Amino acid sequence: MGDILKLDWDNIDFLINCLTDQILHKRIKFDSIIALGRGGLIPGAALSYKLGILDLHNLGISTREDNGKYLETLVYQKPESIDKNNKILVVDDINDSGRTFTAVKSILLSQYGIDGDNICFASLIKRDSTEFEDLNTISGNTVYSTSWLQFPWDK
Repeated sequence: MGDILKLDWDNIDFLINCLTDQILHKRIKFDSIIALGRGGLIPGAALSYKLGILDLHNLGISTREDNGKYLETLVYQKPESIDKNNKILVVDDINDSGRTFTAVKSILLSQYGIDGDNICFASLIKRDSTEFEDLNTISGNTVYSTSWLQFPWDK
C-alpha cells in the first residue's frame, strides 16, 4: 500500500456538515437514506440525525479489488422493501472508482423500481478520477491524489 491519508473525527464532522449544507440547499425532502455497508453506515446515521430522516436502511455491498483486479460485485445485505416513490439519499464514505454507486443505482432501478430522478448519491469524499458522475451526486470534498484514505472507523 502506498501513502495513507488519515482522516480524524473532526474531518468527518466537517464533511458531514458540508453534505448537510448541500442537501439543504437542494431543498429536496428525502424520505429515506440508504447507507452503504460498511463505510457509509456512520455517515448515513449522522446525516439521518442532521436531516431528521428516520427511514434508514443498510445496503451491504462490496466491489473491492483483489491484487488490482475487480472481483464480482457482492451484495450481502439489502432492504426488504423501499417505497418506489420515495426520494432516496444513498450515502457512502468514498466515491472512489464509482463502481459501488454504479452497482447500487442499477439495483435500485431494477430491483426496487425507483425512478433515477428520485435518487441522490452522497459521499464524504469523491476521488477526482471517479467514473460515477451522475448529476444527482454530491460530496463533502474531492481528493486529487491516489493515497489510500483511512477513515476513523477503519482502524
